[in-house]
Amino acid sequence: MSAPTKCSLTIGSELGVALPKQERSRRTREKLILAAAQLFEERGFEKTTSNDIAAAAGVSIGSFYAYFSDKRQILLLLFEQLIAERLDAVFSNFTEEDLTGGDLRGCIERCIHRTFANKAATPGLTRLIYDLAPKDEAVGALCRRLMEESVENLEKLLRKAMALGLTGLTDPHTAATTIVHAVEAVARKCVFEDELPEKDWPPYITCLTDMTYGFVFGARSQLPA
Repeated sequence: MSAPTKCSLTIGSELGVALPKQERSRRTREKLILAAAQLFEERGFEKTTSNDIAAAAGVSIGSFYAYFSDKRQILLLLFEQLIAERLDAVFSNFTEEDLTGGDLRGCIERCIHRTFANKAATPGLTRLIYDLAPKDEAVGALCRRLMEESVENLEKLLRKAMALGLTGLTDPHTAATTIVHAVEAVARKCVFEDELPEKDWPPYITCLTDMTYGFVFGARSQLPA
């Protein structure tokens, strides 16, 4: 059995953030990251200072600068971590084995629900990503990578479905791109623009599920028994 598709992002890989070798240093660094995540979520980026993060973590400001150059660096690290976690959370709901498991529609529905839930789980950080992406090159690049890797992961599943004769698709890349961006747009509108509570998500999730299932498997040659 193959493992669920994993995100290829390497946390901190492009941010100049080296992992400490000593256990005590790793714990201090992790406390700073967790403190920053909570403060950014509650207050936003502009209203949070490096001193605030150090105080919340219970360390000196000197310790903060021993691990991070500024609060923006830790914010980018959080964004990269969040994106990697979200990709893994979504695509762990639909693996290649699920293609022959009989509940294709259910797998699609779980992936779409997870996309909505991911955004609602950390609304402050997610809104920060949306706000900063158009004007911060690094944040914008991370957002593009999220979408690109989502498309790549879905395209891989679609190609497998084609090989199994489960779909009549002929252009899996275009199909994956369309599906990923449609789900992202609707999830963003429901969770952030309309601020709908989770109890009001089902009609949108059902619609996206029916559209995706019908588009991908409506022209299938044969579903597994």
